[in-house]
Amino acid sequence: MKVRHLAGFAFGALLLAGCGGTGDVPSAEPSDALTTSPEATATTPADDGDSNATGDVDCSVFTKDQIVTWVIWTQLFAQVRSVDGLQTMSTLGYTPEDMAAMLDDLDQLKGHEGEVYGTPDDALVLFRTANDNYAAVIAKGDSATDADLAPLDDLAADPAAWISAQASVTDALNQACPDIS
Repeated sequence: MKVRHLAGFAFGALLLAGCGGTGDVPSAEPSDALTTSPEATATTPADDGDSNATGDVDCSVFTKDQIVTWVIWTQLFAQVRSVDGLQTMSTLGYTPEDMAAMLDDLDQLKGHEGEVYGTPDDALVLFRTANDNYAAVIAKGDSATDADLAPLDDLAADPAAWISAQASVTDALNQACPDIS
C-alpha cells in the first residue's frame, strides 16, 4: 500500500472521528498556515544528516509499519489536548524518544518536493515542536495539567492544518521513496 493511500485513509479516519476538540464551531475559512509562538518552539535539534534538497533519501530506514505508526501518532497530535489523552498515545506505543527518532529519519526529506504539498520542512518543525511539548508534559508526571498542553494550540490553527502538515510529509516521502511497502 502506498504512503499516499495511508495518508488518505488517515485523513478519512480523522474526519470520521470528528477531530475531537472543544466543540467550538470552526471558521468557514480553512487554515493551512502553521504558526509558532515563543511558548511553543522545538527544543530538540533536528538531525541535519548528510541529506539536503539535492541529496538522496535513504529509503531503507523507512518501513511500512514505521510510517503507519507515524501517521497514527501525528493524527493524535492534532487531537490530544489533555493529560488523559496522553494515556491513549502511550497505549498506542507513543514515546517522545521514538517519535524523535522517526523525525530524525524523516528530516532527510527537507527540501524534497512532494507532488501536491511542496516541501515538508515546516511540517517537520511542527511535529518536532509538538513532540518536544508532549515530552515536557510527560516529564512533569503527576504534576502535569491540561494547561501544559495549551502551547500546542498555537502551533496549528485547527486539525485540518495538522493533517495538511502530515500530508506534506507523506507526499514528499511517497515521491522520494515510492516503493515503501
